[in-house]
Amino acid sequence: MTHKKDPARPGNRRLNIAGFARDEDGSMILFSLYLFMAILLIGGISVDIMRNEFSRLGLQNTVDTAVLAAADLDQRLDPTAVVEDYFDKAGLRDHLNSTTVVENINSRTVTADSSVDVSTLFMHTLGISSMPARAFGTAHEEISDIEISMVLDISGSMGSDGRLPRMKNAARSFVNTVLSDERTAGAAGEVSLSIVPYSTQVNVGSGIAEQLTLDYTHDYSHCVDLQDGDYDHTELPQEVRNQTGHFDPWTRTSPISKPVCRNDAPFIVQPVTENRNALLAQIDALDPDGNTSTEIGAKWGAALLDPSFRPVTQGLVDAGKVDPTFDNRPFDYNHPNSMKVLVLMTDGANTTQYELRDEFSGGLSDVWGYQDSRGRWRFSVDHPENGWEDGDWTANERWYLPASDSWNNTRDGGDANTKQLTYPELWASASTQYNAYYMWYRQNNNSQVYYDWYYAPYRTISARTKDNRLVEICNAAKANGILIFTVAFEITDEDARLMKQCASSPNHYFDVEGDEIIYAFSAIASTINQLRLIQ
Repeated sequence: MTHKKDPARPGNRRLNIAGFARDEDGSMILFSLYLFMAILLIGGISVDIMRNEFSRLGLQNTVDTAVLAAADLDQRLDPTAVVEDYFDKAGLRDHLNSTTVVENINSRTVTADSSVDVSTLFMHTLGISSMPARAFGTAHEEISDIEISMVLDISGSMGSDGRLPRMKNAARSFVNTVLSDERTAGAAGEVSLSIVPYSTQVNVGSGIAEQLTLDYTHDYSHCVDLQDGDYDHTELPQEVRNQTGHFDPWTRTSPISKPVCRNDAPFIVQPVTENRNALLAQIDALDPDGNTSTEIGAKWGAALLDPSFRPVTQGLVDAGKVDPTFDNRPFDYNHPNSMKVLVLMTDGANTTQYELRDEFSGGLSDVWGYQDSRGRWRFSVDHPENGWEDGDWTANERWYLPASDSWNNTRDGGDANTKQLTYPELWASASTQYNAYYMWYRQNNNSQVYYDWYYAPYRTISARTKDNRLVEICNAAKANGILIFTVAFEITDEDARLMKQCASSPNHYFDVEGDEIIYAFSAIASTINQLRLIQ
């Protein structure tokens, strides 16, 4: 007989409890539930982190784009406004914390700081309702290639009150700073400097003049008669211009002593160089003489910075007058990381300018001449003597001889030794006053004849016209991005008005007296000397 176990019996209950204790199916479910929650939380945290990083990247891209655009030296807008505009367009204006701009004449550094609180989707279960995302960026741009024209007034008034020695000290300091050994070490060709001395005119030198299209050419000096239309742009004259006559309207001398186009070597333009010793030697040798034509100095200073001058530079390189390092100067106005600087100095107002009339600029004159063994000119005027004979005027001897105030049928010095002088030869050998007085007035003591010959050869350009031309060339230079510093040296408030107007801004204008001119040039040079490209 078989007996079945009764589950209710004590022995059987012990067996069931032990089996339940050994059953693990419920623990696995609980562990799996905890594990799932952990995975879900980690995934949620990852999502929150990814959302935060996505927001940060969006901020960073906006910051980078904004500061790069704001630091660009070619753009003329306020850098802070540029950054803010980029954030506005990205819909992130409220997240821009600050914008810092550090700006020098040659460089600009723009820093932007932004942040945003990104709300969490999962981490709030841990008590974290949001995560900060921050973006920070800095952009910096500086200039490396610098072209400078230093335009210096050496008119007659600079010889008063110690002005010229002070100006020389200032100019030397300027050259030594922008072309210092530290500045040029390992950076040959980064800085080019041209010196443009001016008084009544600017002598550009034979090397430049030969590459221009000029009429009435001669070899006595090399100035150019510019016209009104040449001052509303910075380019070299593209049409035919007259070479300035080499003549003296001020004195009564033979040969001439005060030509409107000075031909003393220091007065000739020194173009596109980094030769510090040559520049310093030229400055040391400068002498004062002549009227004031600041507008002509400014025009040539700007032209030496204009890309239209590049073929001339290349011609000067080929002729051995400019270092080959600079055969690509002047750069285009949009050349990356470059700057063009015009430093314009004067000690007074513009004064009258003189230009020969066409009929007295070329061709043969009525004067014959030769130089004797002592270098003195002996002239003969082809103007027969008129005398009263038998109730009528008759022509007597053909030649008037100024040296003896007499007529003769043979030229002074003999017909074989003399030659008919061209007008350029005549004006180089006798001033207009000398010609008017000795060649013509003394023939019959006729003052009208004197004044006719004194004033007939040339025309004048007024100070007002010259002032208008100065305004035009300064505006044209600034429109092309040329940075203009002006130095008004011991001049009246009225005269200083034009120099202040010519400067790029009030901060680029210096009104100085005495030794203050040295500090003005030093300040300009120190500013320029900071130039260095940092990419």
